Amino acid sequence: MTNLQIEKIITFICFIFFTISSFAIKVENNQIIDDYGNKIEAKEYKKIIVTDPGVIEILFKIGGEKSIIAIAKTSRSKIYPSDKVDKLVSIGNISNLNLEKVVEYKPDLIVVSSMMLRNVEAIKKMGYKVIVSNASNLNGILDTISVTGIISGKKDEAEKLRKECLVKLEKIEKENKKSSSKLKGAILFSTSPMTAFSEDSIPGDVLKHLGVINIAANVPGQRPILSPEYILKENPDFLAGAMSLDDPQQIIEASNVIPKIKAGKNNNIFILDSSVILRSSYRIFDEMEVLKEKLNKIENK
Repeated sequence: MTNLQIEKIITFICFIFFTISSFAIKVENNQIIDDYGNKIEAKEYKKIIVTDPGVIEILFKIGGEKSIIAIAKTSRSKIYPSDKVDKLVSIGNISNLNLEKVVEYKPDLIVVSSMMLRNVEAIKKMGYKVIVSNASNLNGILDTISVTGIISGKKDEAEKLRKECLVKLEKIEKENKKSSSKLKGAILFSTSPMTAFSEDSIPGDVLKHLGVINIAANVPGQRPILSPEYILKENPDFLAGAMSLDDPQQIIEASNVIPKIKAGKNNNIFILDSSVILRSSYRIFDEMEVLKEKLNKIENK
């Protein structure tokens, strides 16, 4: 089994976990508290190891990258800005840290995503402060931006970024209120079987804020399976692929009902950039504007 295949399996398991957990990270009584009960003092940290790609991107955006002493890189996708991130020292992958290297770098804080929960207890036993940073919706990403500003000493810059993201989100919501019709669609996780992102996920929340009727919302399960019969009945206007899907043809060839639905007939089947649509980064708000334009074209056909 290749490293790429292993990463896909680990990511799949973690995304299932994300939808089960009502993920949040908050600041309370001068403490930053994650959804797993980990607590750290709400202050600036000078030497941070970061394994969450979204937090890395936020740190660079707000000018807090100097606090990063090491990261965990991904094998499937780049972390933005890639030309600068590629120069950082990597001491692990998305699911596992090299604990010997952690000792070598002597961090005063380690920020991990839920994909690295297996390391959290070991890190704490070694005496290092650790916080789990991930989000299951857009509000969670906004909170992550604020917390990232606190730990990097860039609180003002983070709050400015948060407001910019909120303005983009509010603009999209305002435009949605003017629309008299709603598109139906889904963001697919895989095609064998055909599974989609539920409402309790970042992609699901994106669809909700874009005013799209997510056909996966009516199907039970944390990772809803969309049967051919159900897809034909719902007749979605579009189908978008993410995660392990990187070619629209994968969706088209997944079932003989695809050419019979509106999405197939009108060629409204496309792939989204998983490094944006699935990542707890500020960049998702820019991607929503791009996706909104694409949906407007579908609606106006």
